[in-house]
Amino acid sequence: MKEEGLSHLTKRARNRVERYRDMLKEITGKNLVSLILYGNATLSHFDPTTGKFNFLIVLKEIDVDFLRNYARMMKRFRNTSSPLLLTPDMIKSSLDIFPIEFLSLKDSYIVIYGKDFLEGIDIRFEDLRYEIEQQIKRRLFNLQKEFLFSIERKTDLEQLLTTSLISFVPLFKNILRLINIECPLEGTMFREFCDDLHLNPEPFFAIWSIKTGRGRFTKEALIKLFGEFLKEIETLASSLDRVTPANTCRHEKT
Repeated sequence: MKEEGLSHLTKRARNRVERYRDMLKEITGKNLVSLILYGNATLSHFDPTTGKFNFLIVLKEIDVDFLRNYARMMKRFRNTSSPLLLTPDMIKSSLDIFPIEFLSLKDSYIVIYGKDFLEGIDIRFEDLRYEIEQQIKRRLFNLQKEFLFSIERKTDLEQLLTTSLISFVPLFKNILRLINIECPLEGTMFREFCDDLHLNPEPFFAIWSIKTGRGRFTKEALIKLFGEFLKEIETLASSLDRVTPANTCRHEKT
C-alpha cells in the first residue's frame, strides 16, 4: 500500500526522513533516481527512537564513489538500516528472482524523492509460487535439524515452535496472496490459510497460544505438537505445485 506524503508521520520521524533525503541528494547529485521509505517506518505510530528506518535507493549507477560517500553519511543515521540499493535495470531483471521481497516492499511505502518504481509492478504467479515453495522447503529442512538440538529442554522446544511459526507467517501471507485471498491478521490468518490449503489448523493455533502466553504444555506435549506442526508443513510443501491461481499477483495502489 502506497502512503501519500509524510504528513501522517510524527514530527521527529518526518524530520529525520527529510534530513536523510537532503543529505542523500547532496552526495548523489543527478545519480539519484528515487528514494523510497518502506516498512514500519511508514506508519503513523512509528517511534524513531526505538525502530529503524528502511530505505530503497534507486541510482543510475552504483559505484565505489557513492558507496564511500554513503558509508560516511551512514554514521550520522544510526537508527537507519542498511539501504536496499538498486538501479532501474536491476529492478526490472530481479522481479522473477525476488518476487516475495518486492511484494513486501509494496505492502507499505512512501516515495520520498523521484519516481515510484513500485507502482504497477506485476509479479508472475509461477515466479512467486517457486520462491514460496523454495523457502518453505528450506525452512522445513532447518526445522527438522533444529529440533535435534532443542529436544532436551522444554524452553528450547517452546522457543523453536514459536520462532518457527513466526518465521513462516510472511510465507503464509504470500500463499494467501498467491491464491488471491486478502490476507487477514495473524490471529485469524491460520484458520483461513488452513481451510484453503486443506491443513489442520490446530497445531498453528496451539503454537500461537504459546506465543501469546495463553498456552501451557508439558515437554512431551510440546514434542507431540512439534510432530503435528511438522506434518502440516510437509503437507504444505508437497501441495504448492498444485496451486493454480491467476497469472499475475498485482498489488493494487490504494
